Amino acid sequence: MQLVWFLAGLGLGLGLLAWSARHFNHQLERIIRTLPSDPYRPTLSPLSRLSRVTLQLQDQLQLNEQELLGWQDILRRAPVGYLQVNGADNLYWINERACDLLKLQSRSWDAWPNRLLLEVVRSIELDQLISQVRSGQQEHQIEWIMHLSERAQEWPLRAYGIPLPEGHVGVFIEDRTETKNLAEDRDRWTSDVAHELKTPLTSIRLMVETLEPRISWQHRSHIDRLLQEVTRLSDLVKDLLELSRITFNQAQTLKLQPVNVPSLIHKAWLNLEPLAQQRNLSLFYQGVEDCTLNVDKNRLYRVFLNLIDNAIKYSPVDQPIIVQVEVVQSAEEGERGQRLCIDIIDTGSGFSAESLPHIFKRFYRSDPSRVRGTVPMGNPEAVSLQPLGTSDVIQATSVALSEQEQPSAVAPLGGSGLGLAIAQQIILAHGGTIRARNHPQTGGAWLQIMLPCPRCSMAPEVS
Repeated sequence: MQLVWFLAGLGLGLGLLAWSARHFNHQLERIIRTLPSDPYRPTLSPLSRLSRVTLQLQDQLQLNEQELLGWQDILRRAPVGYLQVNGADNLYWINERACDLLKLQSRSWDAWPNRLLLEVVRSIELDQLISQVRSGQQEHQIEWIMHLSERAQEWPLRAYGIPLPEGHVGVFIEDRTETKNLAEDRDRWTSDVAHELKTPLTSIRLMVETLEPRISWQHRSHIDRLLQEVTRLSDLVKDLLELSRITFNQAQTLKLQPVNVPSLIHKAWLNLEPLAQQRNLSLFYQGVEDCTLNVDKNRLYRVFLNLIDNAIKYSPVDQPIIVQVEVVQSAEEGERGQRLCIDIIDTGSGFSAESLPHIFKRFYRSDPSRVRGTVPMGNPEAVSLQPLGTSDVIQATSVALSEQEQPSAVAPLGGSGLGLAIAQQIILAHGGTIRARNHPQTGGAWLQIMLPCPRCSMAPEVS
């Protein structure tokens, strides 16, 4: 009887062992099927196949680790800085070049385990770049000036952020000191050349004007053409000298005085109204009636004259040119207070996508066929500003200007590609910004100027 029970127990144990082995092999099969590949013959047992796949994965892991070390060594030796943060904005990795550019004392990322980037690098701009890249999941680029208060030093940097898996963000950092120095040397050289050309061009112009009445009418056209070219070159030299003065001595070159900005815009339109009437263009002004800022009257007038002139030249016939002026709260991080927002919008073809990044570069013209001529500096007696149909629009009719009120006549900038570059430097000298875009509704060019107005004396908008 005991033998029977023994055999029964043995049979039961063997059955359970066989069932567990079968279940174990079944689990192994399921695991193997989830693996990327199984190059081994199905005749092998599941345990042998799993062992071989495990060895293969270990070899692949070692290769990946070696490749990772290789890429880290490349980044460590790279001539540009690189740092990486994880999803919690903790510094994950940084190379020596980035430590040099960011003026960090330690040159190893091991010195800052699990520390926030802002605790290591005191740069709000860099933190904002990382946030933009992570939120938008696309590349972003910024240029900013890094300051070191302890040493009273500053140097220009450029950062390019890229999104990485698991919320990580990689940032390449480039030193722009050499680029900035080259640009300054170029600008100084250009200024020196323009200064040397000013005197001989003036002499040539005087000689041509002296000879003009003595030339017979058969050759008068040649003299007129020569005088036009000399005048164009003289204007180009003046623009180069003006751009150099503003670029290198921004605040020192400004002659600040209280100016009613909307009135200055109206005066610029009055000067250009004859051109607009040739194409049956009208000005639609919307915004405040009176806002007085402490600005350089003549230079800001030149900005408005140039921007409105561009809008006139590139607008289709029988279309409006829209100017909107309003006081807004600053939306920039780290900036407080009010800013005067001036929008100049046309209904032309707008800027091409390739031209937008280069609009404010000197000597750049998006369309080489657009050669700018000289604008008549007339002083019309009246202008009608047509409303947009809203309650906050200024309708100015029959606005008479005396010569005492009119700023010094400055012709719009020539077709050398310096107009927007000078406009940008004038706005920057006033502590403002200028931005070029295409308007989403009209499809035309949209130039937006933001000027600080800490104590703007402003009259309410009128209907």
